[in-house]
Parts: sequence; structure tokens; C-alpha cells
Amino acid sequence: MSIRDRNLYAIIFFISISLLSFASDAMSSEDYYYEFGFDLEDELIWNCRVCDKNKMNGLFGENWSSVGLFENLSQGTKMKWQINGNGWRQNSTINSTELYANVDIWMWNNEESWGSYDYNINFTHLDDTSQYPSEYTLLNVIPFVPFWFPVPISEYIGSLKLSGIYDIDNRVLPTLNVEINKDFLQPDYPSERVLIIAFYNTDGILSSFKLYTSGNVVVIDIEFESLPIYVLPVTLGLIGAFFIAIILYVKKQRNNKTENTSK
Repeated sequence: MSIRDRNLYAIIFFISISLLSFASDAMSSEDYYYEFGFDLEDELIWNCRVCDKNKMNGLFGENWSSVGLFENLSQGTKMKWQINGNGWRQNSTINSTELYANVDIWMWNNEESWGSYDYNINFTHLDDTSQYPSEYTLLNVIPFVPFWFPVPISEYIGSLKLSGIYDIDNRVLPTLNVEINKDFLQPDYPSERVLIIAFYNTDGILSSFKLYTSGNVVVIDIEFESLPIYVLPVTLGLIGAFFIAIILYVKKQRNNKTENTSK
């Protein structure tokens, strides 16, 4: 066999391997329809703007702030998540694939230095929403709605078979409206009708959470912390100034070099 023929066969072999690899990757990516709106090492921070503790005590009892993602919640505090891992895995219990996010959580505090995280938790959602039971609820843990959903979120929450206490609006801003009637959770809790409105951004992250009672009295107001509007222009301005300084420096060096050469 000539060297030319061997080179030709080698090229064909590598092309075949590349095509097979591409097909394999394409098949594996198609196994999962929903994705994550965040990346590894991302930090997510929420601010508590309003928290009427006395009202919450009356609605849910004095232990409401000792469980779930409302632990230690108070006005002016923040909660931080750091994403340590995410992916898809098989849920052997129901023989279905789930999306999981491994998160370090700093619970609500007002310290400038976060220090060590409080909890490491895995949050999961099923990739196939048809596996959720009919009349599914999210009321097992306060705050009654997730802090994140898989993306595209509008399709995800639109396909959930939630119970009648939920009203989903996924037309513009993905939104969950929840109406919890008096004594719905257990006798005396809540002590009166409670309403929740939760907005999500396009990354599936909870951007606004409001819990209020009749008469639109806001009891809890939580917002996702995003970059202030002025940050981007200032950053771009600093970058522009940096490049202008470099250009002026190079120009000055060239002028000095020209002057030295002419002497």
C-alpha cells in the first residue's frame, strides 16, 4: 500500500470517528430537554425588603422561621447561594431523570462578611414533568414556591400539573400565584387567607417573592439582587479609559523614540 493510500485511509478513519463522536454527543444532549439557567460557581443573592415577624407568627406560628428557606428571615437580611454542581441523574425511586443543583447556602444574615456557609443542599426537579402527580403542590417546605426552576421556565411551569391553589402565568413574565386558604396547611395555619406572587427571570431564578394577606397587606417581600443599572456604564467607562490610557502611552513612547532618533 502506498503512502498516499495510507494517508487517505487515515483521513477517512479520523473523519468517521469525528462523525460518530458528534452523533453520540447529539444523542446524549437530546436525552434532556430542560437545562440550567446558571453555571458552576455562580453566586445568587436575595434581599429581604419586608418581613413582618409578628404577622408571620400569627399566620404560621412562632416556628415558621426555623424551617425551610425562611430560616432566620428578617427585614434587611440577605441569603446567598453558591452553585457547586449541577447535572442530570437517574431517580431510582420513580425511574425518571432529574435535574439537580448542589448549592452552598448562607442563610439570611446582614453581615458584610459571609463567612462559612450554613448548609449544603441538593435541589432537584424532574426533567419529565409528566412524571409529577396530578394536583401536585409545592407546599411541603416554606416558602411554598421554589427559588429556581429549569429553563426554558415558561414551558416548564406551564407543563406542571399543579393543584388548584396555583395560577400560572407564563405569557410574559413567568409567574406563580398561590392562594392558601385559612386552615389549609393544618388547623389554625394559616390563620387567615394568604396570597403569594412569585416572579421568575428567564434564567429560572426567583426574582421577586411577595406574601400578603387580604387588602394587599405585604407581609414578606424578597427580591433577587442584580447588578445596579449604573454598574454597566461605569464599568464600560473604566474599560474605555483604560484603553485610551494605553493608546496615549504607546503614542507618547513612539514620539519619544522618534525624537531620540532624529537627534
